Amino acid sequence: MKKLPEIKNSCADIYNLVKVNVQSNLLISAIKWKIFDYLVESVSAQTVAEKLQFHPRNTELFLNALAGMELIQKNNGMFSNTEKSSEFLVSTKSEYLGSFFLHVHKWHEQFGSNMETLIENGPPDKMDTNMTDGSIWAESVRLAAAYHYCGPTQYITKIISSLPEFPSMKKMLDLGGGSGIYTISIVSTHPEMKGVVFEQPPVAAITREFIRQYDAKDRVAVMEGDYITDSIGDSYDLIFASATLNFFKDLFDELFRKIYDALNPGGVFITHQDGVKDERTKPAYHVSEFLSAELHGADFAIPQGMIADSMLQSGFKSVRSFTQQSDFGDMDIDIGRK
Repeated sequence: MKKLPEIKNSCADIYNLVKVNVQSNLLISAIKWKIFDYLVESVSAQTVAEKLQFHPRNTELFLNALAGMELIQKNNGMFSNTEKSSEFLVSTKSEYLGSFFLHVHKWHEQFGSNMETLIENGPPDKMDTNMTDGSIWAESVRLAAAYHYCGPTQYITKIISSLPEFPSMKKMLDLGGGSGIYTISIVSTHPEMKGVVFEQPPVAAITREFIRQYDAKDRVAVMEGDYITDSIGDSYDLIFASATLNFFKDLFDELFRKIYDALNPGGVFITHQDGVKDERTKPAYHVSEFLSAELHGADFAIPQGMIADSMLQSGFKSVRSFTQQSDFGDMDIDIGRK
């Protein structure tokens, strides 16, 4: 009789990758149907089915699966939200992330449909979309605002407000600041510092919406343009850039000298970026996020150390670098001082 193979490793993690799409689809369907809005209080599957006019038995099976994923909970046949789903998945909450998750899912779904073709045949002659065009980011910025204040804004504000220079800062610039949430949060922790959010015109209109929403127009202004080619102003004590430098890797030295010149003596430049390491294989989260654009011919991944090296070459006297763990992947922080 032929001897069975001797197994040395577990295949569970590989098998789970095959199954993960099922759980993703369950969550996306639940968000589309606003299931979590119906589970603010404990209700039966029958009640949910009646409200949505769904099949009763299959509705309960669906809710069972969500409970198994710990997105909701089931007790004595009644379903309700968990603390986490109540915070992030109820559409009436300001912390609601459902629309953002749908946007991300759509992006990856579109990519998945042509990934094999891109790998087999290579990138098209040119990318269909100009990734630096502000018009394609306008709606993404609106949806990503909730993502920003569901974690990243808090730790960025804590990092910046703990800087020894922070109490004496008067003026900051947020390059490609999107909704302006970072700037609004940072200046709110300072008694008098004012902020400027630099954005392309299609996005700047949305930035102004958020500034009005948070009653921050006396502390936060908007400057429109292209920060690569246009003036970014001067006399800043702090310049901040979050996840916006990927498109300009070849221009770091020129851009960072421009930033250096715009800072007051002793000013600080901080970047918050999704860097890669280990020969562009880690963190897996960022590598897979970049894959769609990179298979189309782009080169967005920033190796760890690249920003710090360029800061030093551009005149910054010192740079401190570290990695910040977050719910949305590890992010690299580089703090350069003029």
